[in-house]
Amino acid sequence: MSNIVKFPGDGGPAPALPAPVQAKPKGGLNARGKVILATVWRAVWIVFVLVWPVLKWVISIEVFFQLIRMVYHWNTPGVHAGWTFLLHFGVLTALTYLVAFYKPKGL
Repeated sequence: MSNIVKFPGDGGPAPALPAPVQAKPKGGLNARGKVILATVWRAVWIVFVLVWPVLKWVISIEVFFQLIRMVYHWNTPGVHAGWTFLLHFGVLTALTYLVAFYKPKGL
């Protein structure tokens, strides 16, 4: 194989500059709303993490109850206990992920 070296000044039009993009002004209601929302979310997350050790047990017992209910109503039409169990188990999994891996900005 060979190296192809392109020398400068080898013709071709100069690339066109992109049109300037107008920056949105910082501040205002939108930025203030985002700051307030981030502060509220941070406070909710801190309270949730502090309550999590007890809440984890309560939710786990409830999910276990849904598992037993699903097994009991396995062949009963119209109960949808399997979907209810999957929903509750999914919520427990999502909350566990939130506590274990998520950390809001600024903490």
